[in-house]
Amino acid sequence: MEGDKLKIAVVGPSPVPYVYGGAEGLMWKLTESINKLTSHQAELIKLPCKENSFWDLIDSYHKFYALDLSHFDMVISTKYPCWMVRHKNHVVYMQHHLRGLFDTYQFFSKPEMMPQNAITDGLIGDTLDLIREGDLSERIIDKVFDNLECIRNEKHYYEKSIFDFPGPFIREIVHFLDAYALSPERITRYTAISNNVKNRKDYFPHGAIIEAIHHPSKIEDYKSDCYEYFFTASRLDSPKRINILIEAMRYVPHDVKFKIVGTGPEEKELKELASNDSRVEFLGFVKEDQLINLYSKAIGVLYIPYDEDYGLITIEAMMSKKPVITATDSGGPLEFVNDGQTGCVAEPNPQKMAKKMNYLIENPKEAKKMGETARQRVETITWNRVISKLLGEIEVKTPTRMKILVLSTYSCYPPRGGGQHRLYNIYSRLAREFDVTILSIIEANKTYQNLILDNGLKQICVPQSIDHAQLQWKTERDLKANLYDVCMIDFVNKSRDYIEKAKDLINVSDVIIFSHPYLYGLSEFIDKDKIVVYEAHNVEYLLKKDYVKDTRWSDKVKDIENSASEGSDLIITTSEEDKKNITDLFNISPEKIFVAPNGVDISKIDFITEDERARQKEIAGLKGRPTVLFIGSWHPPNLEALRFIAELADKNDNYIFLIVGSIKDYYQNTYGELPKKVLAFGVVDEDEKYEIYKLADLAINPMFSGSGTNIKMLDYMSAGIPVISTSIGARGLGLENNKHALICSKEKFLEMMAELTNNQNLTIFLAKNARTLVEESFSWDKISKDIIDRLKGIRQ
Repeated sequence: MEGDKLKIAVVGPSPVPYVYGGAEGLMWKLTESINKLTSHQAELIKLPCKENSFWDLIDSYHKFYALDLSHFDMVISTKYPCWMVRHKNHVVYMQHHLRGLFDTYQFFSKPEMMPQNAITDGLIGDTLDLIREGDLSERIIDKVFDNLECIRNEKHYYEKSIFDFPGPFIREIVHFLDAYALSPERITRYTAISNNVKNRKDYFPHGAIIEAIHHPSKIEDYKSDCYEYFFTASRLDSPKRINILIEAMRYVPHDVKFKIVGTGPEEKELKELASNDSRVEFLGFVKEDQLINLYSKAIGVLYIPYDEDYGLITIEAMMSKKPVITATDSGGPLEFVNDGQTGCVAEPNPQKMAKKMNYLIENPKEAKKMGETARQRVETITWNRVISKLLGEIEVKTPTRMKILVLSTYSCYPPRGGGQHRLYNIYSRLAREFDVTILSIIEANKTYQNLILDNGLKQICVPQSIDHAQLQWKTERDLKANLYDVCMIDFVNKSRDYIEKAKDLINVSDVIIFSHPYLYGLSEFIDKDKIVVYEAHNVEYLLKKDYVKDTRWSDKVKDIENSASEGSDLIITTSEEDKKNITDLFNISPEKIFVAPNGVDISKIDFITEDERARQKEIAGLKGRPTVLFIGSWHPPNLEALRFIAELADKNDNYIFLIVGSIKDYYQNTYGELPKKVLAFGVVDEDEKYEIYKLADLAINPMFSGSGTNIKMLDYMSAGIPVISTSIGARGLGLENNKHALICSKEKFLEMMAELTNNQNLTIFLAKNARTLVEESFSWDKISKDIIDRLKGIRQ
């Protein structure tokens, strides 16, 4: 042993054929967490194990008995038969015994012990005598294994029923082997994954002191978005009792879906049972990001297994702020589900389950309250705590997390505009690795806000002072333009509350990121040992120089952007084009600039089929009318685009234009009412926006100025809406004309719109190619990982 550092073996069976389940997830995450959260070194050691027959199981037990792990300082075993391993410092973290030979054996209607009249003379009788003597020495264990090998060689002389699996002979053998493995002489500490496991009959030696240690799921990024459907994630097997939940739907009169994730041996039968109820949906296997999203939109999670050991689904649901409906005999989930507080508990029959489901539907405020309480109940379940308990009540010292402060001129939550989406999606993912706070200065008429979002991201919003706002308003009146962000350059020092909060947070942060350059004046408060990053959503000078009708102010933008570029340790741009522009404008080394494009959360934006679009258009009264989508916030290039769209609407009576975003108000304040064929929705929340997507036959992006990449393009492409764009609108995305989108001049827009309207094969071709491109190149997860790696590199 090197100092206090332990070399730890986490030991477990690798099932043959291999399946990944709760046991596999626990062993993998436990090993990873020891290595990540402590100075100790852990290795996961697994041996292939079969358990489908009498002799397979005997072989699996013997493999672990023969395994030499003496080169480790500690062994942590998790389930049968791996606890047969012999070690001087052996901690058992019990998941369960082989339940078919322990607590569920009674369901097979077989005797617990070999009947006396079935015991033959010779080796079988001798072996049973050895087992029943109660001697748990290695000498007896060796003799039992030797006897069993001889019996195997002569098995054709015996009645086949002796080797039934499950059966009384194998039951007695396994009880004996487990008693040896778990005897107090061989175990340093007894722990279990739940009180349910801890309290089961015959699981632990009589008088053993056992500690239940609840462990988290391997999922880390939970969220709670809305309340739309019931949900479960489960193996489709009889002990999980999915059939009762499907039958319960017959007694739920509401138009609510029941979504089921998972596969298993009963899948066919369950689908037949649900065949007459279109509300029941089988989703099969889903990826982790999809699973998180499914939890986030559930009214409640249904989970009613029989006598479950623990039930990670319960923990995952509650971390997602969802109440859990479980059964009176479900075991592990009952350690967390209190009826009427963190969920609902009912007898395991369809009518009783349906009553609880209907209650959550009809009492949404109560359902939400239960979900909030459920989150509080389980949020103390951490890997830090698990490791501390397993390693002997020592303090686990978590490595210091880098503290990141992001300074912004707008809030990130809830995300609506393109810039907000970038902030939220990148920094919520960075919050998994670092302590991230976004400090935003917001308009004077808004209220102070201090939030910790579900994903750990901190968002603080401080309103600008009245003095600051009045100076901004005067400048805007003089120049007849919206200059909220630009005016930060001269007037942010008037907002003392924001300045003081920024100074406090800068002082305790390791990395300060200026999202846009307008607050870079605050760099005067940053010590030299801090890392400074300029995140350039656009090249602001190029974006604003033609919009700001006063060279004094456009020069201010150029100067502040130059200072941010020169003074930062790293510049992040959204495209290679912007990287080149910053390099040329401010004489910056390209090595200092890192490109992190805009992205999209593809788990939230489903690909819209032609049938779905037709249904939604008919419901909205738009059947037979080609619909064209455009999204835009108040930025000048979007105003220019909407003016162009208004001209298109005047030139052609066939199209209905769907306009989403704050550009509506900006246009009306500047130019008056929009044409009647332009349906402007204004600012909408994310769910409403996705519903509007279902009404769009095509999307357009007529950008004629600006820099950076347009997040709206990624939204369109992810949703399967074919796109027409100018080359400026498509910049930075690597799009191929006629493969991912139609890219053309402004004069060709009406022609291209007609082409897409009349050529269904082309629309399908473009939509599928665009979605594939987004999935492969513009995932926020990938983009954020690249940024994390770059920041870690700077720190080193």
